[in-house]
Amino acid sequence: MEVHGEVEAFVCVELDIPEEERAVIYTFLSFFPMSGAEEKEESLLVYFPVEAWKQIEKDFYSLILHLPCHCSVRNLRSIEPEDWYARWVEQLHPIWLNEEVVVHPFPRPPKPGEYPKAKDVLHIIPGLAFGTGHHESTRLAAQLLLRFLRPETTWIDAGTGSGILAILAARRGAKQVYAVDNNPYAIQEAKQNIQCNSVERVISLLQANLEDIILPRADGIVANLHAELLFRLSPHFAKQLLPSGVLIVSGVLIVQARELIRRYCSYGFRMIEQRQEGEWGAWAFRHLP
Repeated sequence: MEVHGEVEAFVCVELDIPEEERAVIYTFLSFFPMSGAEEKEESLLVYFPVEAWKQIEKDFYSLILHLPCHCSVRNLRSIEPEDWYARWVEQLHPIWLNEEVVVHPFPRPPKPGEYPKAKDVLHIIPGLAFGTGHHESTRLAAQLLLRFLRPETTWIDAGTGSGILAILAARRGAKQVYAVDNNPYAIQEAKQNIQCNSVERVISLLQANLEDIILPRADGIVANLHAELLFRLSPHFAKQLLPSGVLIVSGVLIVQARELIRRYCSYGFRMIEQRQEGEWGAWAFRHLP
């Protein structure tokens, strides 16, 4: 894989962790610059860019020691990016967000007539950034976005990753979408995906910290982020939404739902819908005028 013009190697960390406890570690892994993950029957493979691993190695091992579940490092090895990428892409498959919208998560463009039942095909090239539709949190956020998005409205995609949710909003009728991420890898890949889906005129792509950037107030915000960041951003989101605007949040485990709902209700939001898939949840809130 080529990143910023240079071929970059990766470190593969193989974790010995029971399948039923993997949802817990995904929440903690979101704090690290993880490039990807691959689930095996008896272990979880986590990939980091080599330079990033050098910086976070000690903190990562400290995390493993203090996790609230059984987890240990089984193996550690270097891997060439082409090998990792090819193996990862082989595991991917199309994701239907509903009966009309499908995600085509492959490097090649979709073929004419490949999805005869689809009214909309999103082409998301798999890369380092999060968001191909294969994780529950992305699917849940997309489903709520399809439920609440209205044509000719303005949206903010907070933590855009691959750009999948911003692209979905643009393709389903939003007049303006601000896609924000502080990760340069994500910005690079989101730009490519935005171009692949021909929505450059609708989406403004911005590299910035979510807590620092001030945008025009929007009709809706969608944020697929980890729980701690969602808690911190609650007052910021309240300021960024128009009265009666919709906020969609995901990336949170169901066990964290009570605290999430309490936090957002304290900033003038009312929960209007909740969805769940496995251990993950997504919530839609209305910003009270």
